[in-house]
Amino acid sequence: MPAGIDNIPLDSVPTLDDTPGLPRLKYNMMDYKWKLILVSSLLVIESSLLPIALFYGLWYGTDLRHGIVFAIITAFFGLVTGIEFGLRSLKLLLPRDEYRPLGTDPVKDRWKFDFTHMTLSFGYTYMTGILIGASIPHEPIVKPLAMPVPLFFIQMGLQLLWTGWANKKHKKAPCRISSVPKGGRVPPLVLTIVEDIVAVDGAGGKEYRRAINARYQVSKRFREMIARQNWFWGAGALVDGVATMIVIWTVPQEIAYGVAWASPLIFSVIWTVITVTWVRRDLRREKAEWRANAEPSLSNSGTATQEMQERSAV
Repeated sequence: MPAGIDNIPLDSVPTLDDTPGLPRLKYNMMDYKWKLILVSSLLVIESSLLPIALFYGLWYGTDLRHGIVFAIITAFFGLVTGIEFGLRSLKLLLPRDEYRPLGTDPVKDRWKFDFTHMTLSFGYTYMTGILIGASIPHEPIVKPLAMPVPLFFIQMGLQLLWTGWANKKHKKAPCRISSVPKGGRVPPLVLTIVEDIVAVDGAGGKEYRRAINARYQVSKRFREMIARQNWFWGAGALVDGVATMIVIWTVPQEIAYGVAWASPLIFSVIWTVITVTWVRRDLRREKAEWRANAEPSLSNSGTATQEMQERSAV
């Protein structure tokens, strides 16, 4: 079994009418488009546009002490993500166990969050630490204050690439990775992130966790798509993070700050546009191939049934 999770009974997962046997990912992002637009817009403002606007506006447009400038910027950092993070924490702690990873005990594992939550917790911790530590001196250290997001990109890039390699080499998970238990085959991190984000933040719940893992089990084309996206985002995030870090330490601090907070946004927009187009194409091909493979089986099944009926009649 590809991902290393416990076998999911396929008859417990809804399938598409035109592709019988192919587990249906019963989640339409268009049903949540206004929430998605709102949250995405706030995240873009918080993680890129606002720090840049405040830095250059207050640095050059006012006589405020530089320490106060960064105190204001740091105060806004993590506001939106903190609220979202708190909400997903509450969902994962709910006693009714609606959003937790598959195979977890709602009592025994109540304080063990999903893998995406732990990954974000680690990133938020050192990002906040850098912002606070570098802004404490009377004259803030600007270049480290430009580093948090590029460092997070490096972290995510390394995790994506490692899980891609580990999955390809059939390595065993050293710990529980959301719905994959310790000792199961390491899944590509893209699969884990999509599962966790849609299940918790998108309110897809355990139904979505079962569906996406079942789809990953039975569909070779889906597994190939996930693997490609894992390498695509892993390599891209790592290159963008490393390149931005190089720029930070080779140009004047006033330029470095703007580049460091703008580069991740530009990268994310480009990669997202490419991903949406790419994934839509792959999903169309997956369904076409599934139907093509299913039709001969259905035809043979129908022929066999007809022959049995004819023999019975004789």
